[in-house]
This record gives sequence, C-alpha cells and structure tokens, in this order.
Amino acid sequence: MKNILNNIEFHYTYLIMLVGLVLTGHFVNVFIFTSLILIHEMGHAFASLLFKYKVEKIIIYPYGGITKVNKLVNTRIWKDILVAISGVLFQTIYFFIIYIFTKNGLVREYVYNLFLTYHKSMMIFNLLPIIPLDGSKIINLILSKYLNFNMANNMTVIISLIVIVILLFSDIYENNYSIVMTLGVLFQNIYKFYKEISFVYNKFLLERYLYNFNYSKVKVIKDRNKMYKNCHHLFIKNGKMMDEKRYLNNIFGKKA
Repeated sequence: MKNILNNIEFHYTYLIMLVGLVLTGHFVNVFIFTSLILIHEMGHAFASLLFKYKVEKIIIYPYGGITKVNKLVNTRIWKDILVAISGVLFQTIYFFIIYIFTKNGLVREYVYNLFLTYHKSMMIFNLLPIIPLDGSKIINLILSKYLNFNMANNMTVIISLIVIVILLFSDIYENNYSIVMTLGVLFQNIYKFYKEISFVYNKFLLERYLYNFNYSKVKVIKDRNKMYKNCHHLFIKNGKMMDEKRYLNNIFGKKA
C-alpha cells in the first residue's frame, strides 16, 4: 500500500477546481470530497492487490478517480466485478463511519450534511455507464458474459456516448466549469478506449496462446474476432473442428 500512496497523481482538472474552492474558502469541502475519492480508489487498489493485480497509479479527478491496474486481459469476470464495486463498498463504509461519529457528537451536523451530499453525488456519478467510470466497467463485464469480447467493448463505447450526450442536453448536472471539464475528460477516455480496442484484443489473443486458461464453458465459433472472455473455443475451419490452442498456434507460432 505504501507504493500505491506514492503513485497518487492529481489531474490538472482537479487542481483547477481545488484552486477555485480554496480561493473561495471552501476548505471543508476540499477535505470531504478529496477524502471520499481517495477512500474510493483505495477500495479498488485493495481488491486489485487481493487478486495479485499490479496497481500502477491512482489519478484523482474532480468527481472521482481512476486506479490504473496492470493485469492480464483474460482475468475472471467475477474478480473484475469485485474490483469494480470495491470502490463503492469502501466509500460506503467510510461514510457509515462518519455517520456513527456524527451520532456520537464527534462530527458536526453541517459537516455530515456535506459528506452526505458529496457521497450521494459521487456514488451516482461513478455508477454511470460512461468510460472509464465504475458503471462502464460493470456494464462491460456483464456484456462480456453474453457477447463476444470485441462486441462487448464496442457496445460499452456506444452506451458511454449515449449517456454522456444525454447528460450534456439535460439539467441533471449543472453546466458549470468543473462539470464541463469532467465531461471533456470522459470524452477523451472514451476515445482512447475505442482506439485501443484492436490492440487490447490482440493482447487478449496472445495471452490465450501463451498461457493455459481453464474454462468450463465452451463456444463453437468460425471467426477469431468473435472469441468470448472466460470461454474455451472450438473453431470450425474447412468443415473440421479445431481446438483454440491449436488454432492460435497456427497464428502466433508461425510468427514466432
């Protein structure tokens, strides 16, 4: 955990908002939302370490953060879902502690009300299905159970764009400078995710070639671009059935 604390990075949009709040004397607000974000991201980091994923960096934004994890693409869906929801879980536990402190007179009522406001808004925002928020990761993992890997990723991009457009043309969030900057950062992340879909899929295939993954579910397919996450595959080629390992060996083995 010590190495993780040393790799916390504050995004420029957060720093701009921080300066604005400090100049207007909102020191308590700064402490509350920053602590909520940090606890939330610590939840992701803790769960990642629990599954032996390498946590590289935590980036703090105005309305949330991103925990960058270096792991295999072919990890278990249920593990990744636990990592995705662990931030919300840690944040909720932290808020419950503040609630107990308030009931025992250790935290003033107005401070608790601020905690409640930030906690609710951050929870709702983080669970939106927009890349790279937690909601998009959960949606992507659920889609991966029923759709092939590429389709699940493309559908996640489409859902993200639809939701972000709805937010832009609605009054759900006030269009102040921090919200506009946040939506701008989200657009950047959606575009980056989209550009990397083919690269990630190639990594997905290469891992299948290099490592032995044991999956109980079997899918029969014809196209290597339609492989599923957490499934073993049998390929139909020239009217014959070919095992996934042999099929991938014909691709990567020749290149090697």
